[in-house]
Amino acid sequence: MNYLIITLSILPIVLIAIYYYKKDTLKEPKKLLRKLFFSGMLSGVLVIIISYITILFFPTYASIENANMFKIFIYSFIFVALIEEVCKWLMIYKISYHHRDFDQLYDIILYSVLVGLGFACLENLLYTTSSNNIWVAVFRGITAIPAHACFQTFMGYYLTLAKFKKDKQKKYKNLSLIIPVLLHGTYDFLLLSGNIVLVCSFFIFIVFLFIITIIKVKKIINIDKNNLNLDNNK
Repeated sequence: MNYLIITLSILPIVLIAIYYYKKDTLKEPKKLLRKLFFSGMLSGVLVIIISYITILFFPTYASIENANMFKIFIYSFIFVALIEEVCKWLMIYKISYHHRDFDQLYDIILYSVLVGLGFACLENLLYTTSSNNIWVAVFRGITAIPAHACFQTFMGYYLTLAKFKKDKQKKYKNLSLIIPVLLHGTYDFLLLSGNIVLVCSFFIFIVFLFIITIIKVKKIINIDKNNLNLDNNK
């Protein structure tokens, strides 16, 4: 067992979890956060099961072996992004959307990211230990793991709008799934395309994704802080 690879696989997850946790102004119950993280891992198991089924019924599109650009597109957006994001969304919604501790805008962003990191943890360990390659662990540590946190930040962002803007609840619930699927699908399509221009665009996309995610997090945190200050001054 290569302990360096395992460490490199888990360390980014721990660091991102700490980053998001420290941003929370009113700390969430750790028991709930642990539950969300492990539910993310469970969603990864669910994805594996569904993926095996899709390969049996849709062998042409559920694999990128000898695939052209169109098949890679379908594979990326449907058989990877849609399936994975739906499984994560179900865990987040079922466990946390109606939870009594979801009382700040930022809360469900943290909840969502913990689910995303749980998923990323299982996925990353499977990838890195099977490849037994340190550089795979390093590359995924700076791309795939932060990307999952970004996808779930957007998921949480729109779920919090759905929770607190009742008049547009349906719209924001839909966006909480649609936007992460589009971002995830774009991520995979650019990376898997094999086209030099698209692969180079992948790195531009990653930087753009990280920047927009940080902006979204700061926006929600500032609103929560302002609301907290108002409550303290009453």
